[in-house]
Amino acid sequence: MRRGTSLALVVVAALLAFVPSAAASCIARHSVPIASGPSPEGDQWTVEGTIGDNGSCSEWLFGMDFDLPGAVRWGWGTGIPAGGHLSKDFTIDASDDLQEDGSWRIFSGTVAGGVAKLVAGLSDGKRLTIKPRSAPAQLRRQVAWLRNARYFVQYYPPEGFVTSVSLFSASGQLLYQERGSEGTF
Repeated sequence: MRRGTSLALVVVAALLAFVPSAAASCIARHSVPIASGPSPEGDQWTVEGTIGDNGSCSEWLFGMDFDLPGAVRWGWGTGIPAGGHLSKDFTIDASDDLQEDGSWRIFSGTVAGGVAKLVAGLSDGKRLTIKPRSAPAQLRRQVAWLRNARYFVQYYPPEGFVTSVSLFSASGQLLYQERGSEGTF
């Protein structure tokens, strides 16, 4: 009986050694203000990062919410490893929207940290060149899940709309290209 009990304890101890501590990886759903700025009319747009458990404590649901007054409030989310950040393979999640009064279009979204420049092709043949921004350095040091994410909010005249995007590294290497579908990427 003693030998069976010892064997059982060894098996249980071995299993527990490979199971991560769930309490250490759980995170309460919350948001963190990342940026704000004025629209051409002076209204303040905002961008917030959101985080919380993604059905279990071993994966988190990371996202960004964009509040663009007079146009839209939208957001997106994706799973990330608990305690981690967006994968370097993340490309883009973006939306192109028209203000309710028709005065401006707003192209907004998120790209991975390795994207230094985004070129948006417009339906009228013009291009928008956008330099996405990271959350402030102090915030990225404090909040690990913001480390590999950049955001952008670009107002432009409503003469065309975004039909394609090309993402480039700091060295000018093309990282990704995509044609949009009804203003989403």
